[in-house]
Amino acid sequence: MKKNVIILTSGLAGSSVLAALIARGGWWVGNETFKKADYDTFENRRLIDVNKHLFDELGYKGNYEMVFDPADIGLFADRRRPVAAEPMRELLSECDSHAPWLWKDPRLWLTIHRWVDFLDLDRTQFINLTRNPVQAWISLTIRRQIQEFGYLKSYLYGIRDSVRNFLTEQRAECLEMEYEDLLLRPEQTIGRLNDFLAADLRVSDLKDVYRGRLYSKPRGMGDALKAGLIHARNYRDRYR
Repeated sequence: MKKNVIILTSGLAGSSVLAALIARGGWWVGNETFKKADYDTFENRRLIDVNKHLFDELGYKGNYEMVFDPADIGLFADRRRPVAAEPMRELLSECDSHAPWLWKDPRLWLTIHRWVDFLDLDRTQFINLTRNPVQAWISLTIRRQIQEFGYLKSYLYGIRDSVRNFLTEQRAECLEMEYEDLLLRPEQTIGRLNDFLAADLRVSDLKDVYRGRLYSKPRGMGDALKAGLIHARNYRDRYR
């Protein structure tokens, strides 16, 4: 029997491609998903709403998309600060009626510390999705999210390691993946994914959901040069 899947990752880490691929294997992503101008994120809109509500309830004012601070994890993990349980239970009940389901929202690397109180971990698997820091830096810089490379690397590895530690503490089933492996070595990476999920996904499924070229890095030398120029022009405003 297939289990539910939760992808834990930062933003712009390729999670939409991975979620689209897994959804082709029969995992439910919601009645309505959040769509950006040029692509579907495959993020359940109700999950996003509940996660935003959790942010408000706990008074989180940080920038989860660009700042990793262990104190923020402590804020969500502190059980002395109660949160409304009913919206969480209602969403899980809806999702369980469509099981197996898939959750993906970059807010989850924080809010999972509250969701774990309601999840059935025996029926849930996790994917700790990372991204190559150089490729991430190029992509984010082209999108005008200006950061020092060392700062971004620390942010990405901070999330990766915090997720790893959390799942180890929970003794949860987890697969660690780097997004670029899926594109550069699709046969081997999809094979690992199939073994973990008990799925039958194929490279043809990935080709149907990924717009770029397989067997090559998503960002090449031309993109790197462009990112370098953008970073130089916006150097004073960089995150560091």
